[in-house]
Amino acid sequence: MDKTEFEADLRREGYRIVNSSVKPNLVAPNHCHDFDAKVFVLGGEITITRDNTPTTFRSGQCFAVPAGCPHAEHVGPEGVALLSGRRREGSLTREAFESDLRREGFEVVHGGQKGDFAEELHAHDFDVRIMVLSGETTVTRDNKSETFRAGQHCEIAAGCQHTTQVGPEGVAYIVGKATRRASMN
Repeated sequence: MDKTEFEADLRREGYRIVNSSVKPNLVAPNHCHDFDAKVFVLGGEITITRDNTPTTFRSGQCFAVPAGCPHAEHVGPEGVALLSGRRREGSLTREAFESDLRREGFEVVHGGQKGDFAEELHAHDFDVRIMVLSGETTVTRDNKSETFRAGQHCEIAAGCQHTTQVGPEGVAYIVGKATRRASMN
């Protein structure tokens, strides 16, 4: 299976797409997630240990970890770049969103903008994930506009050209920022 097929399967199965890279030699001791995860390794390697059995996954390989499944993670010496999908029962809570950001090495900022604030076309040199807490904001990228309201979230990859327009009542949000290593191929 290639990256395009994997991503299409995730969307068809109701997974939220997450692109990430993890620093070399990161060790996450035994833990479990509140979401089903399916992962495609883009580059580097990661070892997942379940039931005391380690399995190493490298570029082009896939694995899944169901919600509530205890496992440990150990990233290889070059780090790892991942395309993953997450599927939760019910909606994503503010606490779970913030917890995900911190677990994945994002800097977490609480903030907002005044009503009708607008940003011209620009791109960041870091990945951004935003959850709207109140109000709304419209993000336009690839000539498509999408409005996000309280409880909704989006991801803007580093280098993605976009504009934003805040609704008339303003917006409050949680934003995660992370400078990632380039995808390994």
